[in-house]
Amino acid sequence: MKKHVLALLAFSLSLCAFAQNCSNIFISEYVEGSGNNKALEIYNPTNNPVDLGSYRLIRYDNGKTFGDELITPDMILSFPAGTIVAPKDVYVFAVNLTDPSGTGQTQPIDTALQSKTDTLYCDGCAPGNNSCRTMCFNGDDALALQQMSEGGTYINVDIFACVGERPSNNTGGFSPTAGWTNLPPFSSMPTNYDSNTQGPYFLQYWTQNKTLIRKPNVTQGVSVNPNPQSFDPSVQWDSIPEDSFDSLGAHVCDCNFMTLETAPEAFTKISPNPTDNLLHVRAETQMRSIVIRNLAGQTVVNPTSVSGLQASLNVAELPPALYLIEIQYENGLLRSQRFSKR
Repeated sequence: MKKHVLALLAFSLSLCAFAQNCSNIFISEYVEGSGNNKALEIYNPTNNPVDLGSYRLIRYDNGKTFGDELITPDMILSFPAGTIVAPKDVYVFAVNLTDPSGTGQTQPIDTALQSKTDTLYCDGCAPGNNSCRTMCFNGDDALALQQMSEGGTYINVDIFACVGERPSNNTGGFSPTAGWTNLPPFSSMPTNYDSNTQGPYFLQYWTQNKTLIRKPNVTQGVSVNPNPQSFDPSVQWDSIPEDSFDSLGAHVCDCNFMTLETAPEAFTKISPNPTDNLLHVRAETQMRSIVIRNLAGQTVVNPTSVSGLQASLNVAELPPALYLIEIQYENGLLRSQRFSKR
């Protein structure tokens, strides 16, 4: 009996922590691709619409830090009032460069990236053009998503990388541009490291020429700047290849998971879990479709139309791993649940 009471108490505490964490927007995807293919995705984990009019994004390039007089207006992107992010939804934006005749710092972004965005911001990347350059980040630039507080000052709600730190490359310098890595000291590549040879850094920086996706268990942004040489991007981010845009437009997060308290009418049983071949789904409300994603948010089993209260999916071809099954119900509710493939 005592064990059951302790388990119930632990579960209740976890729900309280969960609710507190899913209380403000944060950056859910980071695209630092070839050319000017730069984009960000902001996720709203709350149960209410969020107006981005009280938020701004700052690019701290090349080691600039908070309060730095070198942070010029072109490094600050203030979102227009009335820019609404729906509950459990995302807002995707990229650099506003679409002229097919552009080259260099005016090179257009890929049409595939453009099709994934809600808005395009910042009309150029060349210094001194008096245009917003916030979105022209490289792999060695830190970002801060900030919100206007009731006291009239901005507070950090999410920080990408480490503000005030500039990663160095294997020459000990900054040209060509470096990025943060997933091995200590994180902000510098070992001197004379041969980036053309397979090794512990997998021939690459984590924050340069990559798309990064926030891990599903991240339910709030980073509000305190990391200490120097401590930002390990692999802790909160999954890294996928350069110019990968398919995952933009939706985010898999623990904040999306419905409990019996929040959605009793959508109670669903998934069995067996873990599974070898077939995954059986039994619901208490009418289902519309089912999709299976990996923990990076990528679709691994295309949406399947279902009708009724029961369905079975063949997952025998999936590699052993943890996955998310996402169920859309006829009443509009969406439920995500983890399962394991053996």
